[in-house]
Amino acid sequence: MAIKVGTVFNYLQLPNVSKFPFVINKRQDKIFIQKGLFVYTKSNEGFLIGVIEEIALLNEYFTDALTIKAYNNNNNPNILKGLFPSEDFEFAIAIVKCLGLIKFKDNNSKEIDKVKRMTYPASPGKGVYIVEEDILYKFLGLDTEFGVNIGKIKVTKSTAKINMNRLLNKHFAILSISGGGKSYLTSVLIEELLSRKEAYGTPAIILIDVHGEYIYLKNIPELKDKIKVQDISYFQIGIPKLPVYSFRKYQEQISHVQVRELSKIIKKLKKDKKNQYNLKDIIEYIENENDGNRSTKQALIGWLSELDRLTLFGSQENPILDRVVDKQKLTIFNFQKEISIRKKQIIVDYICNRLFNLRRTNNIPPFLLIVEEAHQFCPEAAHAKAISKPIIEMIAREGRKFMACLCLISQRPKKLSTTALSQCNSKMVLNIKNPYDLKHLMDSSEAITKDYASMISSLGVGEMLLMGNAVNYPVFIDVRERNFKSKTEEISLAQFCLEWQNKELK
Repeated sequence: MAIKVGTVFNYLQLPNVSKFPFVINKRQDKIFIQKGLFVYTKSNEGFLIGVIEEIALLNEYFTDALTIKAYNNNNNPNILKGLFPSEDFEFAIAIVKCLGLIKFKDNNSKEIDKVKRMTYPASPGKGVYIVEEDILYKFLGLDTEFGVNIGKIKVTKSTAKINMNRLLNKHFAILSISGGGKSYLTSVLIEELLSRKEAYGTPAIILIDVHGEYIYLKNIPELKDKIKVQDISYFQIGIPKLPVYSFRKYQEQISHVQVRELSKIIKKLKKDKKNQYNLKDIIEYIENENDGNRSTKQALIGWLSELDRLTLFGSQENPILDRVVDKQKLTIFNFQKEISIRKKQIIVDYICNRLFNLRRTNNIPPFLLIVEEAHQFCPEAAHAKAISKPIIEMIAREGRKFMACLCLISQRPKKLSTTALSQCNSKMVLNIKNPYDLKHLMDSSEAITKDYASMISSLGVGEMLLMGNAVNYPVFIDVRERNFKSKTEEISLAQFCLEWQNKELK
């Protein structure tokens, strides 16, 4: 049964096509009307659904300054209240932002036939009702059967189960200030994906973990069989599998002439060594080669020697990427011990290129690539020639055609590539306060208006705005608690200090 909460009325040139006001019923048993509640009213076009955007409390008794002065100066306000019962003049109004019109297949059905835009305002005098949960799910495009449970819709407290295909297949971004809950939300998503029934179909997950925040998952008994951790201290790029142009990508000083020379040498090495060679072998071969320009060879030796000092290149790939990626399993690349941004970018570039090529040739299952601190690997600034930027942008543009899904996580949207961010059709935005970041979000997403931007800046920890392809309309969600917690997350700064002090005493 529909619960009536008020009546549409005329107020400040409203209602119009985009908004309508209503007077809130004074007595609501066990119902607290608040900002963010989804309501509907019957219009000439169908059922008009909206969300309460503002609530104002009015009292005609206190609109006159002289009345307030008399009220304050009276020695016995109880007598004045008896003569002028101010509480009877008080009423609350709500301003509703119209979201869309729904038409049901028939009068007795809750099956939505179609949803369309409003072209005519709500009618004054019509009742306003709370949207029932099952209709709200269909209206927002939630998936109650196979969806990913990320929390509760704010105010209504209905479970927010997001359709996995809509969220992942067209890429998404998780954006927030440091400490806003990005990693927590990512952990919730990983829990949901790893815990899904196999019959539902779930992609492989590859996580670029910059700070080692997700390593705790390996110690969870329920998940440990589905998680592989790869420490990039032992990461090795297989030189025989590396295209010649990659040498210039990783070492920009190598000229086109030197690349041509290097190409000839690698062709000879492939015949002699049968794809079992490394950078030292290439350098040695160049030193012993008598043909070619000597200065070109010396410069090439210098650039290749500098690459070799990175200790990233060997005769074989480690780990072998097509063996560590498996459906509904998580592979974590742990970058915690690495501080060189150049080395990190080279590794991320190689991983992304290899995964994308393997996926295009259908040698690995569909995957979700999660990139933490994405602004490090795919920056916006033109002068920041990040090695890994082109491949991340390519996956953002073309990945969905090959079921290569991408998730970018960043605390600085302003510094994140606009090309990559604009291809993330869904965005999970937690607290962001920096005005430049908010403006960048507004520029890259039509769904984020000034009103939404001001609401984003006031979100608490664990509250987020979900918008884009994953849902039909932007919705605020309280992120659910994680099922599995890290032992370190509950330790305070003071406890860490005491532990360090005890360590020194020993």
